[in-house]
Amino acid sequence: MIFRNVHRFAPVHTLVLAALFAIAFAAITPFPLLAQSGTWKNTGSLNTARRFHSATLLMNGEVLVAGGRDSAGNTLTSAELYNPATGKWTVTGSLATARYTHSATLLSNGQVLVAGGIFGIDIHGIVTCDATAELYNPTTGRWTTTGSMNKSRCYHTATLLPDGTVLAAGGGTIVSPDNSAEIYDPSKGTWKVTGTMNVARAVTAATLLPNGQVLISGGNSTSAGGRSAELYTNGVWNLTTSMNVLRQSLTATLLTNGHVLVFGGSNLESDATEFYNPTPATWSGTHCFCVSPPIGGQTETLLPTGKVLIAGGTTEYHFLFGAKLYDPITNSWSGTGTMNAFRSGHTATLLQNGLVLAAGGSSSTGVTASTELYTP
Repeated sequence: MIFRNVHRFAPVHTLVLAALFAIAFAAITPFPLLAQSGTWKNTGSLNTARRFHSATLLMNGEVLVAGGRDSAGNTLTSAELYNPATGKWTVTGSLATARYTHSATLLSNGQVLVAGGIFGIDIHGIVTCDATAELYNPTTGRWTTTGSMNKSRCYHTATLLPDGTVLAAGGGTIVSPDNSAEIYDPSKGTWKVTGTMNVARAVTAATLLPNGQVLISGGNSTSAGGRSAELYTNGVWNLTTSMNVLRQSLTATLLTNGHVLVFGGSNLESDATEFYNPTPATWSGTHCFCVSPPIGGQTETLLPTGKVLIAGGTTEYHFLFGAKLYDPITNSWSGTGTMNAFRSGHTATLLQNGLVLAAGGSSSTGVTASTELYTP
């Protein structure tokens, strides 16, 4: 039976030649390789170079980038979406108001709340902050205005609370910080003034703790104020234990063990970072003897491994492209791959696939449109 059906197949010598051809072709054909752990790989570029913009991971896995400032110093209204499946950016609806150093918060309903930011700077260097807010609808790709804040804010913090409202706190500039705070109610589209912070703060960081409290620290130029930290609970702010070092332009991340890691704001290698333990309320150093640590402009991202990725930033003299990893289990730091571009004032977003997307920022050659992916 087998011999009677041989004529249905290609001759044996043809099969051998085809197999040899396939082997030879495979030897010269470059197959895509998975990125190695701890490496950065370029991905699609932004349509508009920008820095001091916002980046928000949407519920569908795409990343929304909005606003910022371009290389000519123009404040932007443009926004765009990154698709991890294609590695490409596409333009989406524009903001109603140009802004940078604003806040962007993913709401429980999937929309993105953008609030405040710098509207402009006059010839004397005086910053004009904005009070307006608007909502991005991923379904329509459009922005609609919502209630304005009670106070103009830039360099402020915005935290999504467990009840679905948003806490906006502080803002202003390092030399003129603010201590007010207010709450946005998505169901009403309005802002309501809440308790006042004990210390005026700008260019600071806020972290939602597992118990529902919000920790905010640093962001003041005075020694005591720049080291101070406080907790927000149901409209009331209470001072907690102060940090060991005065910090401005710091970043913060909630670790998987419930501690909060803060980084930056100090140009001393041994003082680059510390962590907050809510119980008891204490601050402890992490012994990061980083060479030329960033004093601002860096990003801080919690990875699926539980480690924290610090990337980019700027020192007093130059931009950085280096990155470091913090391991809370061993309370130790290690080096990891360097970015392909110098970046400060960029964004870093943890994607649903576990990669980290770094986008835009300032570089040694100006504002960049490049973006890249980090593989933990």
